[in-house]
Amino acid sequence: MLMFAGCGSDDQKTSGTIILSSDLYDGGSYYYAMGLSFDEAGEVPTLPDQYRADIWLMAGQVTTGGPVVAFLTANTFTPPFALAGTYGTESLAKNAFSELMTVGSYSWGEFASPLAAHQVWVVKTRDSKYAKLRIISVTLNTSVTPAAATCSFEWVWQPDGSSTFPAK
Repeated sequence: MLMFAGCGSDDQKTSGTIILSSDLYDGGSYYYAMGLSFDEAGEVPTLPDQYRADIWLMAGQVTTGGPVVAFLTANTFTPPFALAGTYGTESLAKNAFSELMTVGSYSWGEFASPLAAHQVWVVKTRDSKYAKLRIISVTLNTSVTPAAATCSFEWVWQPDGSSTFPAK
């Protein structure tokens, strides 16, 4: 008889740091980007038949005739992003991110836009779970077509659907 040890649900990763880009990849009949899956705790393709990515980065106009910006988007039925705050320094943003322990009352929007370093965002996923993000850096290149963006951020995800974030 063989027995294998496996990972239990207590091993669920609920935080990390990631760099996403708006680069597109050829999927044959369509193009896709790489997004973040909180459940899988990492980068996954935004393939239209898989719905694995919770959020992904894009570069473009979020309003008709508006400027090209870097922004996060998600495949949800309700607006998933709320800006919890913008801070003047990395240390202030880190402190605010650490002190954000519960989801509060926010004005929710369709996009996290425009992204900038030292912001803290709250995300509501399509399965009504919450995450918080601390934007570390954002680059935007509008000299290429299509425009390209890169964003580095720290994240903490609440896998049980409550409005309280787990400690890192």
